[in-house]
Amino acid sequence: MFKSIKPVCLALVTMGSIGITAMPAHACKEITTVALQGSDAATLTVRVNDVILINHKGSHFNAIPANFLFEGDNDVKIELVTDDPEATGRAEVFVACQGDFPEEPGKNQNVLAELHQKGAGEQSAVFQAGPQPAFSYLTGEITTDDGLLEAIEVMYQAAVDQDTEAYIAFFEPMMTDLKLADGPPPEMIKGMVAELLSGKYTVKSSKNIQVNKILGGRAYQVANSKGHGPIEFEEKTDVATGRSSIWQGAFWLKTDDGWKVFRP
Repeated sequence: MFKSIKPVCLALVTMGSIGITAMPAHACKEITTVALQGSDAATLTVRVNDVILINHKGSHFNAIPANFLFEGDNDVKIELVTDDPEATGRAEVFVACQGDFPEEPGKNQNVLAELHQKGAGEQSAVFQAGPQPAFSYLTGEITTDDGLLEAIEVMYQAAVDQDTEAYIAFFEPMMTDLKLADGPPPEMIKGMVAELLSGKYTVKSSKNIQVNKILGGRAYQVANSKGHGPIEFEEKTDVATGRSSIWQGAFWLKTDDGWKVFRP
């Protein structure tokens, strides 16, 4: 048996939290989604255009939107790390309506690519996507990660200093992109940042982060061992279910104004 996690499909991720908007039954906003299934005694890693969607050990099922796409060819990869030759990992790319509940791999419709790995190893496939909005990562230049770690440290220090203006300056591309994707207005994002820097949260910096080149070298994904962004905001107030945490600073690209965050 596997643990089943079936989130409603979503179109965008904002400020470290997931937003889900159900569509009316008669409407369909198409999104590209990846259904994933892992097994015991194996670590399954799934990437789309080198963006790590999941890196998880053990039995699980999940479905995650592929938010970083190019018009035309896109690459999906799965890697299974295990000592068990019978362990399996699957990934299925398909088109669904926003708000639908996806099925496990092998049961969805409108499939664009399907990968099934048995035992240790990896596989990849190419699938097609239609025109994309004018997201900043599509026009980013191929670059190196020189200066990225320093930029993350500056962003972290701005959070520690509760310097809202300096901190939110890192989100300029993200706010522009989210407007294109019907996301929250810049005023709302600024309000959320003001809340995070209000003193209600403890700011932490992740250790042992990895910097991964993504989107053909146009951008970078920065994550710790749990797949979270390098800057964590942990709620100071104890609550019955524990303290809530928000991670930011996961996706970066280099602009004329320096390194910027284009997705949290």
